[in-house]
Amino acid sequence: MKTLRILITGGSSGIGAATAELLAAKGHRIFMLSRNTEAMHRLVQRHPDCTIECATVDVRDHDAVRKAVDDMVQIWGGIDVCIPNAGLGIFAPLSEARFEDWKTMVDVNFTGVLATLHAALPSLISNKGHIIQIGSIAARNVFANSGVYCATKHAVLALSESIRIEFREELAVTTINPGAVNTAFIDQTDNADLRESYRPQFEAGMAPTFIAEAILQAIESAGRGVYSEITVRPDRR
Repeated sequence: MKTLRILITGGSSGIGAATAELLAAKGHRIFMLSRNTEAMHRLVQRHPDCTIECATVDVRDHDAVRKAVDDMVQIWGGIDVCIPNAGLGIFAPLSEARFEDWKTMVDVNFTGVLATLHAALPSLISNKGHIIQIGSIAARNVFANSGVYCATKHAVLALSESIRIEFREELAVTTINPGAVNTAFIDQTDNADLRESYRPQFEAGMAPTFIAEAILQAIESAGRGVYSEITVRPDRR
């Protein structure tokens, strides 16, 4: 398979970092966006033979996202794959939740995806590229204490479908819908009782590398078909 130019947001930890490492090891060129500069640099240092560029960007800063995407296009001539992975969940009963937390989830999980795709679409279209959306089983199911998080993932799925319909001949679109993944995801939740009650479920969840392998499989399907959705869940114990 040819070397691809891949944009990943939220690339410094969890699914984003695992995906960046796997795709870089496969010989692809990775352009990472994250707020955590030190974590990105540590990842680069672990893979000195790989092509990985970093930009310190918060996806809520739309101008910074556009500048980073423009820089990637300037450096490498375009984008072949876009993975707007940055996301977070802050769980609480709706009656106790802070509006600021709701807004943060919407701004990162959905508006951040919009900012990334809006900046990357012209290059992706010209290169007949591939968009890999990071959804969730929450895109298909609603759970207590996570209604706004579920809403953001429903929105991501709807956006994926609209892109698929409008750009059927220009773009491939895949949405990955994971169940629980063993990352620091749950640590964003301030409600101590909920956080600790959910922690065992996440610790028993899938490794981020398993999600990265699903992303790689979707990318490598090029020319044979398109995975519109991939749902992955923790194995039976």
